[in-house]
Amino acid sequence: MKAGGTAAARFFRSIGLPSGKRSLLMLVVAWALNLFWLGLNYFWRFSSVEVLLAIPVLLLLYALLALVSYVYWGVRQVREEDSPYANVMVGVIVAVTLLYFNFNLLQFVLQAIER
Repeated sequence: MKAGGTAAARFFRSIGLPSGKRSLLMLVVAWALNLFWLGLNYFWRFSSVEVLLAIPVLLLLYALLALVSYVYWGVRQVREEDSPYANVMVGVIVAVTLLYFNFNLLQFVLQAIER
């Protein structure tokens, strides 16, 4: 493999994102693209109630999993590599923000179903 790495790694290095911050960015980007896709296609108008409820519930579970994993891997990195706790806090803040957005999305879907 070349010394420069993959194209994605070079891209992230060029915009100044090391690997720890790259995963946080990708988590937020993936969540935003999922919501953009749903909004762009007006998915909730054509889908069944079960699908309408499954999508925000799965996104909520994904955010919970992200919160647990960022705390686990962050604390592990602090213990093993003496990294600053700020990395853990950034991950927790991003995961809690995703939890908040996903919970609000679930409430919006539930209100839309009731109408």
